[in-house]
Amino acid sequence: MKRWLLLFAFLLTVGAQAQDYPAPIRALAGKGIVIKSTLPAPEGFKGFVGSYQGQKMPIYLLPDGKHVVIGTVFDESGSNLTQAPLQAATRRGLTEATWNDLGKSTWIAEGSTTPRRIVYVFTDTECPYCHKLWLATQPLLVGSDVQVRNIMVAVIAPQSLYRAAAILDSSDPEATLRQHEGSFGHSSVKPAKTVSAATAKRIAANIALMEELAIRGTPAVIYKDGTGQVRMVSGMPPQDRMKTVFGR
Repeated sequence: MKRWLLLFAFLLTVGAQAQDYPAPIRALAGKGIVIKSTLPAPEGFKGFVGSYQGQKMPIYLLPDGKHVVIGTVFDESGSNLTQAPLQAATRRGLTEATWNDLGKSTWIAEGSTTPRRIVYVFTDTECPYCHKLWLATQPLLVGSDVQVRNIMVAVIAPQSLYRAAAILDSSDPEATLRQHEGSFGHSSVKPAKTVSAATAKRIAANIALMEELAIRGTPAVIYKDGTGQVRMVSGMPPQDRMKTVFGR
């Protein structure tokens, strides 16, 4: 018989009557957790997708119906039974609504100020592959009608958040981003000592959007093809794809 190991879990005991969801699940609302949908779960468990401050989380109602755990479920062989179902349950399609949400995110523009083509790039200041992509895009932006919008996230290292904040809160974010990339590896843009609540919220929203799109690493490139369809390339696009993305 399989034994389920639940990591990063906490137990909640409640006695309220259930309506839409079992009482222990509904009780999480008092802790600021919003239940988004159900989630496939091991036999005996009931799974749910919760959201806390924009971050998705797997929630499991235990077989006794009285306790809840939040975290990842592994089987006796160490296989992760949560990751794939959670990704499938929270993945968003690449639609016009997605494109609109990208436009509302916090980004730093480079290239044309009157673009006919827009390319979004989820980027982390400490990501060497993001830097490689940045270098590759610079010649493509010269004299073009392309605008790259760098959506700043902080997922690589502890200093990612602080350096992203230093760039976003500078008087000229585009120039500061260019300064950072131009000295990547020994950046002359020092991480901020503190991050304001407003800036932290903007970066957190970018990360939440990244997670909603099931993007698991940086860089990630999102663009519209010749037919207007929203497309994505994870990682550094291969050379033959660069022309498709940037149109040149």
